[in-house]
Amino acid sequence: MPDKVVRIGFVGAGGRTVREMLDLMQIPEAEVAALCDIDPPRCQQAVQRVKDRLGDGTATPGAPGIAERAKALRPAVYPDVQRMLEGTELDAVYVSLPPFAHGAIEHAIIDAGKAIFVEKPVALAPTEGREIRDHIAQEGVISCVGYQLRYSTAVQHARRILEGVPIGLVMAIRLGGLPATPWWRVQDRSGGMLIEQHTHGVDLMRYLAGEVESAFATANTVLLKDVPDLDIADVQAASVRFINGAVGSIVNSCALQPGQGSPPNLSGPIHIIAKDMAVMVSTGGLTVFRPGQQPEVLTAEGDPNVRMNQVFVEAVRSGDGSAILSDYADGLETFHLTYACTLSAREGREVRLAGLA
Repeated sequence: MPDKVVRIGFVGAGGRTVREMLDLMQIPEAEVAALCDIDPPRCQQAVQRVKDRLGDGTATPGAPGIAERAKALRPAVYPDVQRMLEGTELDAVYVSLPPFAHGAIEHAIIDAGKAIFVEKPVALAPTEGREIRDHIAQEGVISCVGYQLRYSTAVQHARRILEGVPIGLVMAIRLGGLPATPWWRVQDRSGGMLIEQHTHGVDLMRYLAGEVESAFATANTVLLKDVPDLDIADVQAASVRFINGAVGSIVNSCALQPGQGSPPNLSGPIHIIAKDMAVMVSTGGLTVFRPGQQPEVLTAEGDPNVRMNQVFVEAVRSGDGSAILSDYADGLETFHLTYACTLSAREGREVRLAGLA
């Protein structure tokens, strides 16, 4: 039994909470102690989904003890975060909420002195994000944002081989369909596809190529005009300039229909053109093209989401957050970039990121 077990609470009981709990079952140093949701029965449903997935041990062969831990999972359930913070002793809290629900909940967790893990995106407005960032810094709590792709071994290898290499062009493309979640199609609740979903690709652009100086974007609703209550753009394209001189392209659409698919090797990976090198990297693998050489292909090892949770739990145990690859302040910078593109498309002008910090 580990010397110190990190007791964890969750705010929100949706799909991401289930995913994180499944991963935490693999970490002996972690204990899921409490869940809260405005609809408390959803908490019990989330727990049951974990038990159903792991209860017989077949889902994670070679990982002893997980079935027993899943069967013993009995977190306390609360209707709101304040009751959870007062009713159960916790070391850390995961915030897994729709974008429009961020704000007061994070401040309550920080005021309680708990480490905080926030699923992306961290905010809907820069002011809100800055207030949470500054509150975290003031209280000195450990923070992490759920950009799990950074923890991929393929992404880490790409970062190593690109270190010190001049980068000229970076491309991130995400083509997908419209999620069924009603709030997702409402701009002032989700922020739109770029802020809520394509943020992972944008985050990898920053992580591999550096910070962005300015953005100019266009967007429109063209293909989903017949969808009720939809006011987000269904197509968007942005051009960005990095501080190091590189330029980039961010393209996304949520207008693909079920079963339609998208062109192979286009949607998902990050494409980078660097000095004497072209790189295509995704969470699952990496391909490096060099002049006169066969492509170097690397398949990612392990699950980056599990690794992210392991790093966060160990940071809370030790009090040292240096191994976390995206803390709240860093995650906010990715939001700033997606927000800058969204603002540019709305106002028809270039947006400089320095004005958002």
